[in-house]
Amino acid sequence: MIINNLSLRLIRSEKIIDRLILSLASFLAVSGGIILILMVFVNIFSIIGRVVFGAPLVGDFELIEIACGVSIFMFLPICKLKNGNIIVDTFTLNLSQKKQLFLDFFGDVLFGFIALFFSIRMVFGLLDMLRYNEQTMLLEIPVWVPFGPAIFSLFFLSIICFYMGLNKFFTIFSVKDK
Repeated sequence: MIINNLSLRLIRSEKIIDRLILSLASFLAVSGGIILILMVFVNIFSIIGRVVFGAPLVGDFELIEIACGVSIFMFLPICKLKNGNIIVDTFTLNLSQKKQLFLDFFGDVLFGFIALFFSIRMVFGLLDMLRYNEQTMLLEIPVWVPFGPAIFSLFFLSIICFYMGLNKFFTIFSVKDK
């Protein structure tokens, strides 16, 4: 399918901007994975503490909650870059390549605007968390801390969406309908 070929071409490209986007998205994904692995160990130590010493790690669920949220945001850019999002192509399967590319272009741009909107709204949430100095209950971790990587990941996701949309837009004109 031509859409998957575009993603592969973007991933295998030698252009500096493509390599930079892929490197940053990969870095975010690996960082998110490392965070999740660390949280597995936090959970293991908490369970061992509960069984052996009768006391779990204090606030383990707060750490895991924050880490999982941040990790999910960090996985979004690479998921979009590799077309890992779920699409339902039941209605578009029989359309021409140009029409499929146009719909994918439209979806990328729409997704980009939504990611940009959410990243902007999260900045306002971050400012509120700073203003009110909200903290988690047990560990008293400032709630604004995970907003940074989440905002960055969403903003980077919007850049990827617009960039992929732009690539699809130019590809529309080079594809011949059958």
